[in-house]
Amino acid sequence: MPVKKYREFIPHATLQDSVKRFWILEKEYTAEDRIEEVTPDASVEMILNFGTPYSVIGGSAKRELPNVSVVGLLSKPLRLKAEGLVKIVAVRFFAWGALAFLKNAGGGSDVTKVDLAPTWQHVVQRAAVLVQGDNYQKAVEEIEDFLIGLRLNILFDPKQVRTAAKLLYHTRGQFRVAELADYCHLSVRQLQRQFGETTGVSPKALARAIRFESIRERLMFNPNANLTDLAYEFGYTDQAHFIKDFRALTDKTPGEFALEMQQLKNIFRENENVVFLQSPPTMPDYNAGEFWRKSQNKGDGQ
Repeated sequence: MPVKKYREFIPHATLQDSVKRFWILEKEYTAEDRIEEVTPDASVEMILNFGTPYSVIGGSAKRELPNVSVVGLLSKPLRLKAEGLVKIVAVRFFAWGALAFLKNAGGGSDVTKVDLAPTWQHVVQRAAVLVQGDNYQKAVEEIEDFLIGLRLNILFDPKQVRTAAKLLYHTRGQFRVAELADYCHLSVRQLQRQFGETTGVSPKALARAIRFESIRERLMFNPNANLTDLAYEFGYTDQAHFIKDFRALTDKTPGEFALEMQQLKNIFRENENVVFLQSPPTMPDYNAGEFWRKSQNKGDGQ
């Protein structure tokens, strides 16, 4: 069954150094269509699901997700299963952004439960009531207002990590770690340690995620792009390396992914309840202040 509702919201300027997007999804899953595949990107997602739960499939045991969970920086596709109606409100953080608001969600490479403080729990409860009343936009506004309040009271300012991450975004992940450390006036070890403490991953892993996300978005909005040109534009030495890296992150070749995106583009064009925003090519400037686009919708070592 097609998506009933999908929409993305640009965050308030106060949050734009930490939050890329808010988004909502309402979708009915059936026994014939119950699998969702989440491809890696350079974001950390906080997912609030007020409908039927998802379960992680793969591995030794089935794992049902709680109504509030965090998807870290994935290193491989995440496959989920659901039967029934999911009702999601979500926050898409930059890699370093979630830690400032969710102290026990430092990134990682999996989907995890979040132990929320009482103030967070009250916000989730209010959002649940609004979603059940079909007022998704107001639910987003409730969460956004709460995050703004936290942001104004948080003395969390990972300046050097943010400087390095901005550079990775501006260069679409094409920057060597040694050069990145020099740029930030840090040793490689210092940069790696600060990255790990703030995002839960290494600079190399974030660079790879950013490069892949840039390629994926290019194919999402232009499925007919020349794949050979795309590989060289994003720094791959050859087409084989590009295909291998893309398959590792999506379980698909670039050509297969592009075909899926063309089919989805046709569906979105016909569905007025789907509002889909393209992320800016680089992150917003700090002074100004992407799960289930992961879903359906880098390569060379740094």
